[in-house]
Amino acid sequence: MKKNIEIEEAFKIFESSVKDIGIEKISISKGLGYILAEDIFSPINQPPFSKSAMDGVTLNSKNLKENFKFTIKSTIYAGDNCSISLGSNEIHRIMTGAKLPPDCDIVIPQEYCSFQGREVVIQKYGKKGDNICFLGEDFQRGELLLKKGEKLDYISLALLSSIGVTEIQVYKKIKIALIITGDEISNPWESLKEGKIFDSNGMLLTQRLKELGYEVDIFEYLEDSTLKVSQRLKELASKVDVIITTGGVSVGEKDIFHEAIDLAGGEKIFWRVNLKPGTPALFSLIDSCPVLSLSGNPFAACVTFEILGRTLLGFLQKDSLLPLKRNSGALLSDFSKGGDKRRFVRGKFCNGKIEIPDGLHSSYALGSMRGCNVLVEIPSGSNGVKSGDEVVIWEL
Repeated sequence: MKKNIEIEEAFKIFESSVKDIGIEKISISKGLGYILAEDIFSPINQPPFSKSAMDGVTLNSKNLKENFKFTIKSTIYAGDNCSISLGSNEIHRIMTGAKLPPDCDIVIPQEYCSFQGREVVIQKYGKKGDNICFLGEDFQRGELLLKKGEKLDYISLALLSSIGVTEIQVYKKIKIALIITGDEISNPWESLKEGKIFDSNGMLLTQRLKELGYEVDIFEYLEDSTLKVSQRLKELASKVDVIITTGGVSVGEKDIFHEAIDLAGGEKIFWRVNLKPGTPALFSLIDSCPVLSLSGNPFAACVTFEILGRTLLGFLQKDSLLPLKRNSGALLSDFSKGGDKRRFVRGKFCNGKIEIPDGLHSSYALGSMRGCNVLVEIPSGSNGVKSGDEVVIWEL
């Protein structure tokens, strides 16, 4: 087991440890949030024919005549397939979205026309090609529209619908188990007993995962029993793709996860990461199922999930958008806490500036996290940072 590793080394370990989750074919109506497992090439041109972009009239531009009364040959609506040829003195009335007849190359908006029964005088001319959506101008048949590995959103699904592709190959959604441990933890739906605290980690992680487009399939509270935890981990490893736990990973008498992993027949891959809060994060494999064990302190659990958990899940799901993105900004105030580890503090980032909120910056405290949208990285070995300093931020 590796100890005291850098965050970036943990990322590499995650990437090399995850297994293939498999591929399935689904309807595009169920595709939102899935990761595409194939390249998609358009089978058609878009638009599939040249069409009118306006309500108006259409003709061949070479027949345009000033102050001339054209005879309306027909009216073409969206969905019609008109192949009626025009004489030099004739014109079609045409509606938005209607297919352009083969001999027409201009659409003149109806507000530039004077209609008198079946006759029309064009009052303002344009040029060939005006107000036409041309065949294939959005994209062409055979063009690569969506790449393998893209996360499907409403636009990509609308694109698929627009080309008549109704089933797609995607990576299966990962199954996630979340285990909250600690004899001091009380379910918030139960009455609070003396010496106990209401759980916040369960709500924090289930709802954060839901915000990110992921569901927790199994959620349980377990007491600090090495035997019970080890048995449940062993059972869950065969049912889900990843297990996330909170509590029991430090060095206290009730920090049972090291022994529980061993009893479950697991392999501990690393323990302790150069970040604070959340240093004692533990990563293990039980029958090839990844187990990420986080600190039980709520803000520490939040930090380690955002930095480590999201990256692990990103590799598992092949979701390149899930891991946090790094940026930089200038501090608006001093922050005096440094130390020998990379410290992460809550912050609010806007227009290149970072505000570190007042309030408690403890590993258990969530109150001052409200409204924050970044984690501010304070470099290891520093004595804190000053107003105006440029620092790295991890965007939540």
